[in-house]
Amino acid sequence: MTSAPDLHNLFYPRSIAVVGSSTKRGFVWSSGNAYINGCIKQSFHGKIFPVHPSADYILGYKCYRTIRDIRGDIDLVIFCVPASAVLDVMDACAEKKVKFVHLLTAGFTETGRASDAEVEKKLVEKARMAGIRIVGPNCMGLYCPEGGLSWNSEMPDKIGKIGMFSQSGQLATMSVASGASEGLFFSKVVSFGNASDLKAHDYLNYMAEDPKIEIIVAYLEGLTEGRAFFDAAKKISALKPLVVWKGGQTEGGARATQSHTAAMAGSFHVWQSMCRQAGIIPVNSMEEMIYTISAVKRLSLPRGSNIAVLGGAGGGGVTMTDHAEKAGLHVPHLSEKSIAKLQEVIPLEGSSVRNPLDILPHLRSRENFQKLMELLKEDPHIDALFFALHLGFIYRDAGRVGVNYFVRIMTKLQEWLEKPIYLILETFGDAQLFALRREVEETLVAHKTAVFPSFEIAAGVMKRLLDYSEYKTMN
Repeated sequence: MTSAPDLHNLFYPRSIAVVGSSTKRGFVWSSGNAYINGCIKQSFHGKIFPVHPSADYILGYKCYRTIRDIRGDIDLVIFCVPASAVLDVMDACAEKKVKFVHLLTAGFTETGRASDAEVEKKLVEKARMAGIRIVGPNCMGLYCPEGGLSWNSEMPDKIGKIGMFSQSGQLATMSVASGASEGLFFSKVVSFGNASDLKAHDYLNYMAEDPKIEIIVAYLEGLTEGRAFFDAAKKISALKPLVVWKGGQTEGGARATQSHTAAMAGSFHVWQSMCRQAGIIPVNSMEEMIYTISAVKRLSLPRGSNIAVLGGAGGGGVTMTDHAEKAGLHVPHLSEKSIAKLQEVIPLEGSSVRNPLDILPHLRSRENFQKLMELLKEDPHIDALFFALHLGFIYRDAGRVGVNYFVRIMTKLQEWLEKPIYLILETFGDAQLFALRREVEETLVAHKTAVFPSFEIAAGVMKRLLDYSEYKTMN
């Protein structure tokens, strides 16, 4: 495996220069000022140097006409200038012995014009001669709350244990926001765009060695050095889960990646094969990615594909079983012992105790619920429990007291059952219940209980974790 590059001063810079800061005020977008505001929000403890040709101060910080006018060392320079100015700015960075540069600036290889690609090539040559490492170009850059970095002031300042590298700044931003809504927070995120210098495998190797990162996530469109990434992923995935969303899966999507980040998407079938061989956990949407991370963080890996389905009445149980088996899971009958014990307390009329379990109304009795959980814990036919519940079922029957009791039980049940529980909280048609569901979900995830919005999402997540579990067992 290629050794990890030393990126410490990239994520923990002692000084930042922002070239392309703006004097404009009010509701006017300025990428340079967004970075400064973002660092203020994240309590950046180092020095910030706005660079502007005529301003004296921007956002309370003394301005400098050029990089050359700044006294002292500069760890990171952020380019928010037109593509026509980047070579001159890079020359100034070389003179100042800058360690890292991040180019928000776009308009290079991704345009498809040979002249723009040539500028990017010259940019990289200048940087290499000076020993400067490049993030980008054409990217949002860095978010590291512990290091005081953010590309805007809307990002959470809570420090987590997830690392992410993404070729899309938009999807990186959405991942951080969506993760926060599910109680998932990040240690380090980098949006790296065209990857003219630092590549996907460089960030992967760095995050693999970072003890502050437990789960690694990526959004990729194409890999210019696929073998290096594959080799890194194969060794890293057995130690840290690697969840990857691959863009450009279709012919049209592959074309779009070229104009977005100059990435050649390659064959999606090849990508799927790479995931299987390297232990990568693949996802296909933001929703799948967030709930897969949640499951990796909060659930034990499944030991098998057999699940008990609880919560679907009649047709609901049938369709849930269909979704499970289409995903590659199995819904077997419970053991004869479990069935016999359940039949002692559950009437046969209008119920099914074989699996899927159409017995939810009878679980109003705490004794019946406890009996079912004890049987599922011991049942050798069952590897995991899928519990689909509309909160209205509890709320209308027992009010907030019943809901609060349900929350307390679920926060304790996961560890006691010793089998993963995929809790699906359904809601529809009622704003009050929707708000209640959100409140309950926030409480559950705070107590390390994974919650899913639909059976289909939960089934897909378990299958991905099952594949990952089998990969770890064989490697």
